[in-house]
Amino acid sequence: MKAKPNIFVTIASYADPELPRTLRDCMEMARHPERLSFGLCWQQDPDDPIDIEEFRQDTRFRIIDRTVQESRGGPWARNLAQSLWRGEPYTLQVDSHMKFEPDWDSKLVGMLESLPAEKPIISMNAPLFHYDDQGKLHCQSEMGVPTTRVSGWEENSGWSPWFDFGPPNQQQPGRTRFVNGNFAFSRGQWCAEVPQDPDHYYWGEEFNVTVRSFTWGYDLFLPSEVVAWHMLHTDAPPRRHWEHGEEVIQQRNKVAYERLHRLIYSAGGHDLGPYSLGRARSVHDYEIYAGFSFQSKRAHPDVFTGANPDPVTIHSEADWAKCITWDEAARQRQ
Repeated sequence: MKAKPNIFVTIASYADPELPRTLRDCMEMARHPERLSFGLCWQQDPDDPIDIEEFRQDTRFRIIDRTVQESRGGPWARNLAQSLWRGEPYTLQVDSHMKFEPDWDSKLVGMLESLPAEKPIISMNAPLFHYDDQGKLHCQSEMGVPTTRVSGWEENSGWSPWFDFGPPNQQQPGRTRFVNGNFAFSRGQWCAEVPQDPDHYYWGEEFNVTVRSFTWGYDLFLPSEVVAWHMLHTDAPPRRHWEHGEEVIQQRNKVAYERLHRLIYSAGGHDLGPYSLGRARSVHDYEIYAGFSFQSKRAHPDVFTGANPDPVTIHSEADWAKCITWDEAARQRQ
């Protein structure tokens, strides 16, 4: 009897030549590749085609085809990929340029089911790998399982925090403040409960998903070990939607920042249809958990260093008093 797929791997790829190698590695490194299914939004450049025909012939793959000219950006493409979920109990969101550790699938399921939460998400800013000039693989092991810190939080980015690598995690289980877009593993229903907002754009996407997931009742954790790596682009960076020009970028950002402000910084967070806040928790609950004071635009120092919530960041009024601006945090690091 054929095994039913239990992990839905969702990938949005923008004319990425690494996609075929990523898909092969994902299957080859899995303990149970027969239990995987894939949802791809493949944004192809007709003038520079990449062959993915081998995957079209594989019944594990569901593919939505668009051209790069039709693309509206990463969250739009991720939304389309998520729409291919067919009830698999688990889902993994990754980028199209990744490497995987052996048995990554069984390890992630074991991690998720061991966590003290009904609706956990395992996420991290995946550590880096690259190939040298001889084609040898190098993975940055000194990063361990990196925590995530905020390395920018300013008005010119629509008050969307910019995430970066923090120090290696030291807690078990380690909590995290954010859902990182290049690696997130959860129950399959996450695809339906917290679908990507297709009107969002690159900057602010992860913060949008983070706060919505938390208010839907999801608890955020780091993996207990590294099971996937994200490509360090040592040569030319990969193609991105912003190759469509500055006018497109500005218009997409304008819409995205307006939606982020409505979601998080105003009272309109429940008025965005399927891309609204959840009802299990409030935005203020997230502020206490993560250590943000959204109205005053200040955050606890742990936000800027990557120290884990334990189990929340704000335990008392004294913790609110410690909150600082991004500029103050930057000066403290100098």
